[in-house]
Amino acid sequence: MSTPVPDVGAELAVPAGYREVYAETFDSGTAPSATRWSHDTDLNKRGWYNGERQYYAHADSDAARVADGKLRISAVAHPPGPPRPSDWGGQGYTSARITTAGHARWHYGFFSVRARLPRVRGAWPAIWLLPERHDFRWDGGEIDIAELAGHRPDEVRQGIQTRAANFRRGNQPVAVTRQADDAFHDYQVLWTPDRVVFGIDGRVTFIAPAVGLDRPMALILNVAVGGDWAGAEGIADASFPATMEVDSIRVWQP
Repeated sequence: MSTPVPDVGAELAVPAGYREVYAETFDSGTAPSATRWSHDTDLNKRGWYNGERQYYAHADSDAARVADGKLRISAVAHPPGPPRPSDWGGQGYTSARITTAGHARWHYGFFSVRARLPRVRGAWPAIWLLPERHDFRWDGGEIDIAELAGHRPDEVRQGIQTRAANFRRGNQPVAVTRQADDAFHDYQVLWTPDRVVFGIDGRVTFIAPAVGLDRPMALILNVAVGGDWAGAEGIADASFPATMEVDSIRVWQP
């Protein structure tokens, strides 16, 4: 039996009967745990999607680091190295993209990521869910828990993409929430078989149908640079590094 659809602005909390199945608080070590996270570097040589201009560093880099109970992913305005890594594709920026793929994935649940997003022109911080095996035709879908383009620093976007509804078709279910400060916020998603309910700081911001979101997904954290969207008004090199900080990640399921 489906639950009632909440109103935008209503309270969003962990539903009754759910239990915590995953918690990441970054309270040990100096880098993301290799038992929980992998660095996604697969497209460095060829170049990343959407015309993005970053190289994603490997695990031996400090582009993703842990300190003071927080994960920090930093994009910097210079190439990797020297020496240049063998998979470098000529990119002029270096960042990190880490994923739980191969370690943890979920099909439905309540997700809460407490993070602070950088507001630097040209930077594209993102917190999102994607099936482990994908071809970016969105078979299985994508859930964007929170993302921001630095040239629109007060606009946090949340939404989904599927094979039938995505930005390339111009029909992506997406919402923009005004957020003028650069403080930490709780970015939240309740994903059920019927719908995806998005929230920020315990309040509903957007509701989308769950049609096409039919596979388990892994969590991805990254800061991209430039590209068709985030680079639409150029890149403010002098304002880099652009650092996304993540305080905690929690997942609950029935």
